[in-house]
Amino acid sequence: MAAPASRADCLLIFDLDGTLYDTRTSFIPTMRSVYAEYGLPYPSDGVILGFVGEPFPVMLDWLIEHGFSTGREALARQISEIEFASIRERGALFPGVRETLEGLREAGYTICLCTNGDRRYADAVLSACGVLHLFAELETNEVEGRTKVDLVSDLLRRVPHKRAFMIGDRYHDMEAGRANGCTVIAVEYGYGSSEELEVADRRIGSFSDLGSYLA
Repeated sequence: MAAPASRADCLLIFDLDGTLYDTRTSFIPTMRSVYAEYGLPYPSDGVILGFVGEPFPVMLDWLIEHGFSTGREALARQISEIEFASIRERGALFPGVRETLEGLREAGYTICLCTNGDRRYADAVLSACGVLHLFAELETNEVEGRTKVDLVSDLLRRVPHKRAFMIGDRYHDMEAGRANGCTVIAVEYGYGSSEELEVADRRIGSFSDLGSYLA
């Protein structure tokens, strides 16, 4: 019988928005501001949060289809400028995230990030929240059309491990973990519906629960 993987052989892959980062703290103020600048009626926080976890081009296409008359690239730049300022001013992790990540890193787990956001966004969030140094690798999405299954696959090929866990809150995370043979852990406090999380191996109600589950 093979020996069980040690903590050093266990790779923990974390989604960012809705799992580590409480995107509402910066993204809702950003989009309210953008809608106000264009004089358009704001749909609702629920509609906006429904795009969290999706690749940014998906939301851009939707915005253009629903009243934003500016060019796609110009709109993307404007949203980014406002959002990065908002991240610096008010961005926050979910409760228990920093302390739990620090404990997992100290215990010897390899901690990585996999997000549909780009590298600039991931760096901005993790730096503002003081946890960038805890991650061994960041897998970000720089190419339109690249899926989270692709991102996780590339990360697994690059980082040595014997067992991998995918921790996230949306169907992208569940799908990517399953397709790549990871143990899938769903966080219930994020932005995914209960139906999206049904295929997870484990569901946790708070990020702090993760340490005891892994132990």
